[in-house]
Amino acid sequence: MNWLRSRLPQLFGIDLRTLALFRAAVGAVLLADLLCRVGDARSFYSDNGVMPRGWLAASAGAWRLSLHTANGQTWFEVALLLLAALAALALLLGWRARLAAALCFVLQASLLNRNPLVAGEGDVLLCCLLLWSAFLPLGARWSVDSALAREAPRDHAHLSWASAALLLQVLSAYFFTALRQSGAEWWPDGSALYYALQLDMLVKPAGMWLRQFPDALPWLSWGVWLLQLLGPLLALSPVFTRPLRLIILLLFALLQLALLLLFHLGLAPLVGLAAVTVLAGGWTWDALDRRIEAAGQRRGALELRLYYDRDCGFCLNSCLLLRAFLVLPHAQILPAQDYARARALLEANRSWVVIDRDDHAYLKWPALVLLLRRSPLFAWLGWLLSGGWAVTPGNAVYDFIGRHRAAIGKLGAVWPSRGEPRFESGRLAQRAAAVLLFAVLAWNLSGAGALPHAVHTLLTPPLRLLRLDQDWTRFAPAPPRDDGWFVFPGELADGTPVDVLRPGSGISYDKPRDIARTYPDLRWQQYLQNLWLPQFAGERPWYGAYLCREWNHAHPAAQALKGFKMIYMLEQTPPPGIAATVEQRVLWRQDCGAGAAAPPGTP
Repeated sequence: MNWLRSRLPQLFGIDLRTLALFRAAVGAVLLADLLCRVGDARSFYSDNGVMPRGWLAASAGAWRLSLHTANGQTWFEVALLLLAALAALALLLGWRARLAAALCFVLQASLLNRNPLVAGEGDVLLCCLLLWSAFLPLGARWSVDSALAREAPRDHAHLSWASAALLLQVLSAYFFTALRQSGAEWWPDGSALYYALQLDMLVKPAGMWLRQFPDALPWLSWGVWLLQLLGPLLALSPVFTRPLRLIILLLFALLQLALLLLFHLGLAPLVGLAAVTVLAGGWTWDALDRRIEAAGQRRGALELRLYYDRDCGFCLNSCLLLRAFLVLPHAQILPAQDYARARALLEANRSWVVIDRDDHAYLKWPALVLLLRRSPLFAWLGWLLSGGWAVTPGNAVYDFIGRHRAAIGKLGAVWPSRGEPRFESGRLAQRAAAVLLFAVLAWNLSGAGALPHAVHTLLTPPLRLLRLDQDWTRFAPAPPRDDGWFVFPGELADGTPVDVLRPGSGISYDKPRDIARTYPDLRWQQYLQNLWLPQFAGERPWYGAYLCREWNHAHPAAQALKGFKMIYMLEQTPPPGIAATVEQRVLWRQDCGAGAAAPPGTP
């Protein structure tokens, strides 16, 4: 027992440098996703879109709270998305990192609750990761918080209930997916990947290319299933923890890259890539630090001196941030007024001063370029900006900032003061994380049939409220065999037939060469793929009314849309060697006339 207890830090601890990488990866994915959503804010989240708030309240059920329901106008939805993007940027940079993670979680959960039809598996996993992040010292390394704090945690190792919860959350997504992939297509037949690659609505060109190697598909199917089932167990092995963790990290990352290249799965592969970074052990960072230090010694990065104006707090903070984000931990930051040469250069040129190991002094823009070239991460950027063409505009930018540094310094007052923030969460927060961890594990076990269904029923209200009601059912119990594409034949006021989804191409029921390209973006693809499912039949009238409004608003009265049919061309994927069959299914008939009935449930 004592031996196992001594292994707990290796099993459930996370290195602070790993948390910094995880924070940056999650923040970057979230920021990119939120900015992409802005263009669809009206369609998906406003009262003029496919799901007005009245219908959401009638259809979503209890325990689904959303800040987005406070107002149904597009400007409000865009404002909330941009607020969430600012929180994601703060998380990416590590500015008040735990608070930023908590704010990101609240806004992400609210966004997912606003329109469930565009909330995928990756969105739910991202929401779970953000919740656990709020309990962890995300800003203890390589962040605004650690750069400006008087003292960051000295020990790289971190062990807590929240670190265990984050690790188990990441591994659960694989393990419980494998448990639910119980169809014979995964084991023993090995035909799962064959059927997945026949889903033209999801597959990318790389997936179509992989179809040419049918003999390899069973082995790949077995390999993916076994990796998801055994990988989490091996990652939690108390022996050979270091090599096993590294191998599992690389294999999981390779799996996510394969999913990204083969299928249109939205955000899920990118979130999966960000999530598996938590498996990086501290020993990998120690080895990398030794290599960086050796390289820095050769480049002279260990002997840099940065001199700033003591009377400018903004200048000091800027130097501290540059040292942190350019990964120049050995660079000295000194007040120029205390050194005669640096003081003379500062006063004569109104510039900070950077002196290298050869005692050469650099000012303004060239000083920044020198730091970039000495950085192990941004040496490439320093090389690109080192040409003479960049000096004049670079110095102009520096001079502009210098003239307005007082105003910028006032803006900087919102930055965390020296000595803040508090990196670690308190005991009460960790106890809350422990309770949530056991609740999530019980939820997943009951969903997989390992615990009574009553446990699932009991935990549904609190976990649904917190958006921890995760459901790992991708290609489970087997990949679906229903594929297809949409055709919306309609008629204009002047009698012209038109396909409402593709108005410029005429009405054709033939299979498109690339079904995925018929959707405006991945969110619309996800929405429409859900729309044809029977459980979402109630959404079709609202989507039909939305298309009528959009068409008639953009066209003159002579070309107004009278009505259309929503037809799904259902293609059943047969076993190898058998021709596929296609069936027309009319999902909904929409009347766009002035006297058309409103969708049921309209206020």
